[in-house]
Amino acid sequence: MTAAPGVVAHMIVGRRIEPYLADALASIAGVCAHAVINDNSGAPGGPNDNIIGASVFAQDGRLTHLRTDFVDFSTARNACIEATPLEFRGGWALYADADEVHGPELTAMARLLERLPTEVDALDGYSRNFIGSFDYWNTIHRRLRFFRLKPGRRWVGEVHERLEPLGRREVVPAVGEHYGHVCTPAMEVERERLYKSLGQPVTLLDKASLEEITPAVVWGEQLKDALPFRGEHPAEARATIASLREEWADTFAAVAREVARQTLGDRLRNGFRAANYSRLLLFRRVEARLRLDYRA
Repeated sequence: MTAAPGVVAHMIVGRRIEPYLADALASIAGVCAHAVINDNSGAPGGPNDNIIGASVFAQDGRLTHLRTDFVDFSTARNACIEATPLEFRGGWALYADADEVHGPELTAMARLLERLPTEVDALDGYSRNFIGSFDYWNTIHRRLRFFRLKPGRRWVGEVHERLEPLGRREVVPAVGEHYGHVCTPAMEVERERLYKSLGQPVTLLDKASLEEITPAVVWGEQLKDALPFRGEHPAEARATIASLREEWADTFAAVAREVARQTLGDRLRNGFRAANYSRLLLFRRVEARLRLDYRA
């Protein structure tokens, strides 16, 4: 095993304002020694500049802020690899998202890095995906978190980018909160416009005009799978959540009405899914404790 040098965060932002960016950066500032943020909005001063400039990374001189034209997601993330300061190359990078906010689980993961065998290339965690509201989530999925910055390692794929070559991966039951789909219906449509420009199949743009886009149109099918969130949101996100609960109150109320329409069959199925997620995370906790001495 080798000691892990300071972790560098890699993040990309685009031409829309990221409502969770300040919270996302604050939540990783204690884990990452440096952040490389690629603004590929195509503007000389992007819409997220003020947020980035006010971050701990910028204030402490721990930031590399680059600007590139957006081609696709892999190109944007490869630019982060290329812009990583020399002292962090060969160490660990955090795959950071502008709409994912972390809690203590990320610190627990980072503590493992220096103990991992050299053949381990990546450490995965999980993301809980909120849908339409801060009160409901619909999936938990495995997510790349930390990866070694080895020479020749590159991102491939236009939208659902993947890192290659990548050898052995380990996983721990550390769950981060993903708020990308807690937005207004119009913001969700704008996301589809980007995917359409990359040649990806889309559905919302074919359903109705922007004025007719409602939470039922945007998330109707997914809200049949919605599960109530009974935990606590990360400390860094709570002020933003309180503010957006007021600003987007109409959207959240409409989402709650859709969830209330779940049938008995929907609720039974969702209860079964929730139990399966709980069993999965419990299994991962036992496995990680035995194999990696992971404690969180």
